[in-house]
Amino acid sequence: MNARRLVAVTGLMLALASPTMAGDKDPAAEYEALLEQMMTPQAWLGGRVTESDVELLFAYLKASLAAASQGREVPVPEELNRRAEAIGREFQTHGMLTGLLLLHVLEARTKELVREAQPDREPSIPRP
Repeated sequence: MNARRLVAVTGLMLALASPTMAGDKDPAAEYEALLEQMMTPQAWLGGRVTESDVELLFAYLKASLAAASQGREVPVPEELNRRAEAIGREFQTHGMLTGLLLLHVLEARTKELVREAQPDREPSIPRP
């Protein structure tokens, strides 16, 4: 795991732990706020995709279009392949972290619904 991923995973784990330790605060609402932040285009693209990546992609698309009009193909530049793979790995990590956060939101909201549906019921004792 590279340093960037380690920092992202550690940061998310700390963020996920904080609502459960917050006392009277609504953990589901805090998870939802974190989820909303992680779903923004800035969170997905920021620091991952650069202007030079966009220039590289569009230079290839332009060359491909011109070549296709003449019945030719243009090979994908190695730099474009390299950047696409690196960005893909970053998106994969971000997607996994966003999915984990979404599951925390769903879990917190489901627990809330269960508590509201059974307000006067004693907690059940697990059977062996």
